[in-house]
Amino acid sequence: MPDERDEAGVNGDAGQPTSLERFEADARRYREVLSGLAIASWPDLDTALGSICRSAAEAMDVARVSVWRYDRARSAIYSGPRWHNGIPGWDTALVSATTHPVYWEALHARRVLAVEDARRDPVLAEFRESYVGPLHIGALLDTGIRAERETMGVVCFEHVGGSRAWTIAEQEFAASIGDRVGLALVLDEQRRLEADLRQTQKMEALGLMAGGVAHDFNNILNVILASAEMARDGLDAGDDIREDVAGIIGAAHRAAGLTKKLLFIARREAVARQASDLTDVVRDFRDMAASIVDKRVTIGLALAAEPLPILADRAFLDQALLNLVSNAGHAMPDGGTLTLETGLLTLPLPSIAFGTSLPAGRFARLTVRDSGVGMTRDQLTRVFEPFYTTRGRAGTGLGLAVVYGGMRQHGGHVAAESETGRGSAFHLLFPLAP
Repeated sequence: MPDERDEAGVNGDAGQPTSLERFEADARRYREVLSGLAIASWPDLDTALGSICRSAAEAMDVARVSVWRYDRARSAIYSGPRWHNGIPGWDTALVSATTHPVYWEALHARRVLAVEDARRDPVLAEFRESYVGPLHIGALLDTGIRAERETMGVVCFEHVGGSRAWTIAEQEFAASIGDRVGLALVLDEQRRLEADLRQTQKMEALGLMAGGVAHDFNNILNVILASAEMARDGLDAGDDIREDVAGIIGAAHRAAGLTKKLLFIARREAVARQASDLTDVVRDFRDMAASIVDKRVTIGLALAAEPLPILADRAFLDQALLNLVSNAGHAMPDGGTLTLETGLLTLPLPSIAFGTSLPAGRFARLTVRDSGVGMTRDQLTRVFEPFYTTRGRAGTGLGLAVVYGGMRQHGGHVAAESETGRGSAFHLLFPLAP
């Protein structure tokens, strides 16, 4: 006799797709979504990750997709871009073996962690009251972010409502999304390194030229200065020419100051580092700042409560603040607000911060912020180049180049943010001293 067992799971009812047909349709749809993620065409990492999260959430019909990345020690994962109920955003949270040991162990034991009932599964017990319950998460699917034989983090898919059984096609799609995120991270790192290399090469070339010019010019100045001083010493005290010679000597000394700046840019000028608290340095500079800028400029302080120990050349710190505050004052010809800020910046992994790429580490941050005219994108990209100035004949174009060169000598970083009509902010990041 023919087998009369129910074959609905294979053939289905008339006109209804079979399980195999549904699987194939889902797999085809997921392939189309993945093929549409043209990662290389996105301008930056945030755009890439935001697009991936959005596409993944829509394809999987989940309320929330988020990207979590390992810190430098690979002891925790930090949240980042997410797509939640059709709205992009950014989370700030941490999960580690210390804070969530059960979840951490389960996450690292499987390629894909599929939780069908988030309210009952013991893997999520550590999140139940603080996360799962308040957000009404019914099911969760986590997959590793993989690239170049390395797991770089986790992509988390969260279903809101009741429980949900994750199909094989969904789990494979989630794993592929993790691979796409990994590719985006790798491409971003390559772009960052290439941009840093181009900037470094440009600044090295300009610094080399500046140093060569300064060295030769300094030799000429020494001859001029020595000759002028000999001529002055040979003149009577009341001689009319003596005043002219004094003018030559003064001009030679000012020119020597310019050559010193050029040598600093070229990293040929030694720095004498000493232990300092960055907040104390800024607080002490406040009165000097008031004497530099127009009286219509309001000066505010936003200083860190905790100590910010650094090893730095105090003369350089004062010169850097002088340059940045002076520039800020010129950017506010009709008055405005100048704010001097200090703070602690901790980057658990290489990141994009203040418009530039930064390595992982702990930094003491000094920010000079103004409400002035701002800069165009082209001006912002050239702002640290020697001899480049937005002040016309009133500027030498050396002030910010000195700041850039000095920060490199200190093993630190400098970054600028600006927008036309909305002011500028310059950030100096010093390695935090032990």
